[in-house]
Amino acid sequence: MLRPLIRCRFGLLLPVFLLLLAACGTGASSNAGAPVITAFAASPDRVEAGREVTLSWRVSGADRLLLLPGNIDVTGAREITMPVTDNGSFALVASNSRGSRTAVTTVQLHDWRALDDTLDSARAVGTISGASFLLVDRIGTLHEHSVGNIALAQKVPLASASKLPTVMAILTLVDSGELDLDRPVADYLARDRDFVWPPDKAAITTRMLLAHTAGLVGLGDTQPDCLLLERLVTLRDCAQAIARTTLVAAPGTAFNYGGADMQVAAYIASLLSGRNWHAFFASRISGPLGIRMQFDYGDAGQISNPRVAGGASASAPAYARLLQVLLDDGLFDGQRVLSSAMVNEILSDQTRGLPVLFEPFPDGREADYPAYGLGVFLSAARLHRGSPGPEYSDPGLFGATPWIDRGLGYGGVLLIENTTNVGLDLWDALRPSIIRQLTGR
Repeated sequence: MLRPLIRCRFGLLLPVFLLLLAACGTGASSNAGAPVITAFAASPDRVEAGREVTLSWRVSGADRLLLLPGNIDVTGAREITMPVTDNGSFALVASNSRGSRTAVTTVQLHDWRALDDTLDSARAVGTISGASFLLVDRIGTLHEHSVGNIALAQKVPLASASKLPTVMAILTLVDSGELDLDRPVADYLARDRDFVWPPDKAAITTRMLLAHTAGLVGLGDTQPDCLLLERLVTLRDCAQAIARTTLVAAPGTAFNYGGADMQVAAYIASLLSGRNWHAFFASRISGPLGIRMQFDYGDAGQISNPRVAGGASASAPAYARLLQVLLDDGLFDGQRVLSSAMVNEILSDQTRGLPVLFEPFPDGREADYPAYGLGVFLSAARLHRGSPGPEYSDPGLFGATPWIDRGLGYGGVLLIENTTNVGLDLWDALRPSIIRQLTGR
């Protein structure tokens, strides 16, 4: 009974293949007592051609199971992992002495060559000397590519792209009940009896620190020297120096992008956890995500005042895991890293209606990123045409550009050593191809 089916050609478009199955007489609609296939699926259901998927099934009453293409005998098995070829379609034929039945599943194939071409071309014309790039969804990697002098697993300075990881670590304290985003930080700093938090800053909350709305000095202002002294002072020393600065706005009344506010927030996290920043971040983020060796804020043995808003380094695969936590509503590999509530806080507009004292974008690009959450900018809708969005990013001074698109459920990490402008230009060049592949339009 199987011989005519085996002679049918599988490497055709799915509609034609189904017609061939019918012509080959599987008996799926007429054979009483034939096997029953209750499930046949592929995971993941979207991959690049040549990558592996796991096919699984539930079948009853079968003496033999045959998987196409390849005429693979899978009798007695419940799943198999194999590469995707041809058009992404697979058929499972279950048979016994009374007949056979067939189920078909199709994996959506992506063609990411346009992304590689964009990065390779930028390297060829000298725009960049190298790049590492990773595209992910909540389950895993969709595509990866590296070019030039930056390998995929190589750690690259993140500059301001350090902010999102820092925020994620601090928000774990909210989940554990140790920190309230809207309680004055003076209440927590009071645990350090010798720390002086002046009255003019009494209204500042952790939410304000993480959203750059605390009224503290930003990158457009004269900042304390300690923000550049990683080895000569401690995190506590720097937080105290920041506390002594003059406010540039009343707390909660303006957006002023910089590093001072997050430095204070990091000291609070260290104070509450009883650990230095390196150990705290490892316990809350890099340890659970398995990225200790690929993400750091400098040598823990030498850096006593880590620049948490701009001093981290990471590989693209390591940073991508952070994005997967956001894409999977706070989970990574089934384990809870952040609550859904904290993910929503990160991705919510925290600056609506506030004047902007300083933002980090090159002239002419300010309107492309009109709002800020906690550690991320929100993109203008016109940037991601074809996607419902919203879209969020945390770009850095040297061109590191991590982002997620919540509507399409994907994230990207582009690591280069250049400028913010070049990073944003490359993102703009990559984005349309990504959207087309994910939407089929």
